[in-house]
Amino acid sequence: MLKRLWLILGPVFCALLLAIALIAFQPVTVKHSLTAEKNDAVALTKAGFKSKYKKVRALTDPKHRFIPFFGSSELSRLDKMHPSVLAQAYHRNYIPYLLGQKGAASLTHYFSIQQISKELENKQAVYIISPQWFVAEGANSRAFQNYFSNSQLIDFLQNQTGSPYNRYAAKRFLKLCPDSEFRYLVEKAAKGKEMSSSDLSLLALKEKILVKEDAFFSNLPFFNSYKKKVLSKTAGLPKNFSYAALKRIATKEGKKSTSNNNFGIENTFYSMRVQRQLKRLKKSQKFFDYTRSPEYNDLQLVLNQFAKKKTNVLFVIPPVNSKWAAFTGLDRAMYQKSVAKVKYQLQSQGFTNIADFSKDGSKTYFMQDTIHMGWNGWLELDKVVTSFLGQEQKAPTYTLNKRFLKKDWANFTGQPEKF
Repeated sequence: MLKRLWLILGPVFCALLLAIALIAFQPVTVKHSLTAEKNDAVALTKAGFKSKYKKVRALTDPKHRFIPFFGSSELSRLDKMHPSVLAQAYHRNYIPYLLGQKGAASLTHYFSIQQISKELENKQAVYIISPQWFVAEGANSRAFQNYFSNSQLIDFLQNQTGSPYNRYAAKRFLKLCPDSEFRYLVEKAAKGKEMSSSDLSLLALKEKILVKEDAFFSNLPFFNSYKKKVLSKTAGLPKNFSYAALKRIATKEGKKSTSNNNFGIENTFYSMRVQRQLKRLKKSQKFFDYTRSPEYNDLQLVLNQFAKKKTNVLFVIPPVNSKWAAFTGLDRAMYQKSVAKVKYQLQSQGFTNIADFSKDGSKTYFMQDTIHMGWNGWLELDKVVTSFLGQEQKAPTYTLNKRFLKKDWANFTGQPEKF
């Protein structure tokens, strides 16, 4: 009976194995396409964030200089002064590649960076640090899983050294993604154990299949995100570049777009997200605390990756809407304390390129809503970004301190210099 069944199904099974082998081991060639790369750069989709092929394709384009902009929901606020729009309008020598959506934080970016580690070596990047990341519970499990892919984890597992950073990252992953199919390998990494030859063979096979799948879907027809999100907004900008002229436009746009409330919040956002809950939201943030959070440790993971690859990074610290902060009772002294803690962690390790806008939340039309920059805010950021990216520069000398991986730093609330 078994012999007859094998005679019938054996050839089919062998053919299937052969097909899988051919798919897995046939090399993938990256095909550069500026149109596709520009669309990927502003698509801000989960699939795009997870895709290694898309990111590598853009960041290795020999003719065009794509710069990764790491962040979260602020990147999707594409008005006329957004970095992507101004870079297009004035033919800058760089194209922002936006990486981050709502809920993304440092741990999300750390695992995403595993996919583009080589592409970041001796290059430049922009990293926007939102104060809202530094909540007591740290990265949200659901949000983390939204942007996670096995491709990220495979790259992480294939490059284990047993370092404190590797062990910490593995432990954080197990907490946020406990049902991973590679759980047993992550547990080995968390204990600092080496991957066996069979472990690495399994990872290599899985990687080849995922690379094929990623390349196939990445080369399918795409929606023209760049035309809708970027090109459509360049039409009303001055032909000749002028910050004075741009500020007049930004101020006019901000005034028109925030006419239905006294908080300087964009009209649609206020109507749909705020107005009906106004009474409930009053003093709702008076107990918020950004000074204690595992996010400080997660940020250290990212800093270690940048240091290893000598990536020259501009760190951006955005403000909160001052009027909204006053209404909700957010403790501004606490907020500035968290900013000081972040800056100490950066500067004490050599990350000296910092654009600190944390005290600018009361400036006219600087914010688009409660926590996101817009109009004049983007314009001020553009001044720093163009200066930083105007010419390629080597990274500062980094000196990493493993103490920033410790829980005592995550919970430290004193003067950072006394840590």
